Amino acid sequence: MKCTVFSAMLRGPRAKQEDCIIDGLDLFQSDRLKEKKKFDTDFLLLLACDGMGGHDHGDMASRFVCEQFKKKMINGAFCAENIESILSEIQNLALEKLPENCGTTVAGLIITDDHAIAFNAGDSRVYRISENEINYISHDHSLVQGLVDKSFIRQDNAPLHPLKNLIDFGIGPIFNDAWENNHIHIHDELISKDTWYLLCTDGLNDLLPDQEIHDRLWPSPVKNGANLLKKIKKKGLKDNTSFIIVRIHHS
Repeated sequence: MKCTVFSAMLRGPRAKQEDCIIDGLDLFQSDRLKEKKKFDTDFLLLLACDGMGGHDHGDMASRFVCEQFKKKMINGAFCAENIESILSEIQNLALEKLPENCGTTVAGLIITDDHAIAFNAGDSRVYRISENEINYISHDHSLVQGLVDKSFIRQDNAPLHPLKNLIDFGIGPIFNDAWENNHIHIHDELISKDTWYLLCTDGLNDLLPDQEIHDRLWPSPVKNGANLLKKIKKKGLKDNTSFIIVRIHHS
C-alpha cells in the first residue's frame, strides 16, 4: 500500500502549541509549515490531538496521547474492534500520570489493507474528500453537536452557534466522569478510488467552512495542502491549527 501524506502545524496567536500530531512515523508539536512524505507500508497511523486551551497542561495532554499511541503502534496491531479499549487504556494511564485539570481531543485514521478506520473523541475531525464533496466521518463530542443530534438546531447552523467550542468528551483527567456516558466514535470503511482524507484540529474548520476547505484542496488535495496553508495564514489564525492530508494510491 502506497500513501502520500501532507502535514502542517501552526501555533497562531496562542502562547504555546497545544496541538500534537502523528503523520505516519513522526510525532511533532512545533510549527511545521509543511511536510510531504511518501509511505510504502501495510499499516499507517495518523493522529491529531488538541489539548484543552484554558486548562492546565493542554500541551502535555495532547503529547501524552500521541506518545502512548506511538508505543502501542510499535507493540501491537490496531483494528476497529480494539480501538476503544486502547483509548480506554490510555485514559486510565492519563488519570495516573497527567495533572488533574487537563485533557485533549483525539482524531485518528488507521489505514490498513483496503480499509480506513476513523475514530475520535472531542471535536478534532476526520474528513473524507472526493471530487464533489467533503464530509466528516468523525462525530463531534460537543454541546452543539448534541443539540444537532436531538434536532434542537440544524446542522448547517452549528458552525455559527456561540457555544460551538464546548466539548464534553476527550482524553485526560478532566473528562473522567464523561467516560461513564460516552463512547469513542469509530467509522470503518472500504477505501475507494480517488478518495482523500483530512484530519484536523478545530483551528482549521473553525476558520474556514467545509466547502471552502474542499475548494482550496481540490482537485489534488495533497499537492494543494500548501494552498490551504497559505489561505489560513492570510485569513488570520485564531487558534493552534494542525492538519494532515493523505492519499492512498491504488495499484
